[in-house]
Amino acid sequence: MKDLAKTALSNLSRHKVRTVLSAVGVTVGILTLVTMVSLGVGVHQETVRTFQSAGLEQVRVYPATEERDTLDAVAWRKRTVTITPELVQEMRARDDVVEAYGRELAPWGANISLQVEGKAISVRVGDFHWGLSDPFSIQPEIVAGEDLQPDARGEIVVSAKALRELGYEDDEFADIIGREVVLVLKEPRGEMAEFPFRVVGVQETTYGIEAGFFGTKIGMQDMLDLNGWWYNDPDILAHEGYDEMIVRAASLEDVDKIVATLEARGHRVESLKMMVSVVDKAMIVMETMLGSIGGLALFVAAIGIANTMIMAVYERTREIGILKAVGASPGDIRRLFVAEASLIGLVGGVAGTVGGWLLGLGLNAAFLAYLRWQEMPVEDTFFVVTGWLVALAMGFATVVGLLAGLYPAARAARLDPLEALRYE
Repeated sequence: MKDLAKTALSNLSRHKVRTVLSAVGVTVGILTLVTMVSLGVGVHQETVRTFQSAGLEQVRVYPATEERDTLDAVAWRKRTVTITPELVQEMRARDDVVEAYGRELAPWGANISLQVEGKAISVRVGDFHWGLSDPFSIQPEIVAGEDLQPDARGEIVVSAKALRELGYEDDEFADIIGREVVLVLKEPRGEMAEFPFRVVGVQETTYGIEAGFFGTKIGMQDMLDLNGWWYNDPDILAHEGYDEMIVRAASLEDVDKIVATLEARGHRVESLKMMVSVVDKAMIVMETMLGSIGGLALFVAAIGIANTMIMAVYERTREIGILKAVGASPGDIRRLFVAEASLIGLVGGVAGTVGGWLLGLGLNAAFLAYLRWQEMPVEDTFFVVTGWLVALAMGFATVVGLLAGLYPAARAARLDPLEALRYE
């Protein structure tokens, strides 16, 4: 084997330019393959990591509702299966549940404004639970005061962006803490209701985007009061239940059991674990599509290797005749030419793998620099070259060279020694 490799390498060095050009074709193909697949792997890993950081063990539960009436697409849909406080307590009591709580959302379609010292601005309102099961939500940061406590009543955390639009400077946020503000709900027909609150905190998120999905946060009971007035139902929790329930399972293995239990009762259930399985399938498809681009380039490279080896057969016909005359078998000739083609593929594979890795580093750095320029400080790695990708790339390149050399090798092995010796 060592002599075979040495002889093949010596034969390839006779026509260095032609050999290098053939190897360059493989290099381009492998470089493209490694770059594209590493992009798919990197995006896949970062997506899964994002879900995991949010907690794959979390389950979001919704009440079941009637089908929407086509005559009134925006009408309130009657709930057929509700999320009751008793259900929340039942879930908390399970051994496979770490935490469970209900969530109440702001009245649908309500015009809500925040009044601070006679100045008003439209805001969106949320309860004290904040996007715990949403892996892509922007988590707020308390820049003044403190966050709401779970049992908060009559207290509010206001948006820093809203305060700025009302004319307050950042250094004045601390002065807002403890002041009385008012949330005003206004119905389309003109009726209004005012709900007084005491400011306990000011919140902000990165990128200058208003915190999460809402501009202000209030406690659960205060949210129930807003909904009770809006829907004219003082005991709305008893009649309609919670808008959502968040359940955190003790482990990933427990998620399926919890989901099955809640779905059997008629609730609509979503879990990040279910979403990850869908993401995995989508990413596999994406990686395959990206890899196929490099595969196409390798196909073109294989044609170049085959052409190189066929030319070598013509140029070395007399030499092949001499080898056969001194005892070389057709199998020996075949192995020699296949080894030469495989070496071209291997050399191109090594160069393409290194080039793809370096190109990925450069593209990743450029992409992160662009995101920083756009004031989006992301530090993820989007091009990931793994060990299996390196092995796959070099093995694939070698196999491509081997396959490309099969026909020229078979042609060389079939040459008649006498005819080959007379060949000029």
